[in-house]
This record gives sequence, C-alpha cells and structure tokens, in this order.
Amino acid sequence: MTIEDELLVELLKPDIYGNVGKEALIIRVVGSRKIDYLLEELFYYQDKTDAFQRTWSKMSPDIVVNKQEERIAIEVENDVQWDFQASLRQVKKYRAEFSDIRLIIPEDYVRFAPLYKKEGFRVWLWSARRRWRCEKCETVTETKGRVAPPYECKNTKCRNKNGQDFTLIGLVDADIREFPYLPTPPAP
Repeated sequence: MTIEDELLVELLKPDIYGNVGKEALIIRVVGSRKIDYLLEELFYYQDKTDAFQRTWSKMSPDIVVNKQEERIAIEVENDVQWDFQASLRQVKKYRAEFSDIRLIIPEDYVRFAPLYKKEGFRVWLWSARRRWRCEKCETVTETKGRVAPPYECKNTKCRNKNGQDFTLIGLVDADIREFPYLPTPPAP
C-alpha cells in the first residue's frame, strides 16, 4: 500500500457497497455525503503544442465527484514524493474539463497552500499517523510524519531494524482542514 491509497480510504471510508461512509473526510471537502465518485477516471484534453498543431493528452484526477449538477476534480498529494511544480502543472490541466478543482496536500507543506490559492484552487491540509506492521512478529507500530517505517520494531523480543520488513497497513487520526480563506489584497 502507498500513503495515497490509505488516504483515499480515509477520505471515502467506503461502506461494503463502495458508497461514501458516514465519517468520510471527503464530506468536509465537498459539503455533502450524497455524492457519486469515480477514482482515477481518465479524461482527454487538447494540448496546444504550437499555433498550428494540437495534440490530445490524458489526465486522471484522483477523485472525480459528481454532486447534483456539478463535477469536482480532487487531487490528493502525498508527503513522500512531494513536487509542487509537477502538482501545479497537473491540476492546471484539469481546467480543460473541470471548473471546480480542489487539492488535498500534506499539512507539512502548508507553505505551498498560498501558491495554489493564488492560482485559484481550494486547498485542504491532511495529517495522520501511519500504522506499520512488522512482518517478522506482526507487531503494529504507529509513527507521525513521513519517516517510513519505524527505526525498530517496538516488540522487545523482535527488535527488527530492517525497514524492508515493515508494511504500511493504515492510518490513525487522519484529519483534514481547509486552508484559511485569504481576502484579495488591496491594489497598490
């Protein structure tokens, strides 16, 4: 599992039918539980390579929400392979298909939220503790931050120190909050 996979589970908290669960974090992002969603839905858009030539490119937001008559593209960013510029380029492509685009970024990278906001995107910050299972003794350890996996198994009989022997099995205390609304600054 990857951190983004686990974040999707926490965002949707799906019931046995795959519907949005009662405690799903996505409710805060879109304002309703009565939504239909698609994961990694593939769309095509025309890319202007020069004045005379156009090519078709692919895009696939992490989550596409259909809420009554509106469609919302949601991109979930992880804290393991953070690349602001690549993320920004990606979500700007979504404008060809979606008028409402929202980002969920790691709380550790809050300093980039104003840059997304300046470009017209709504931003939520996520935080969570990771749950790791030692594959030698099955002991579960929780860690804060992106350090993967724990330095040492907390089972005193095991004390496994091999990072390859730990598997990400979920998140604990996952939470999201919208980046504060900042009014438009006055003109100089």
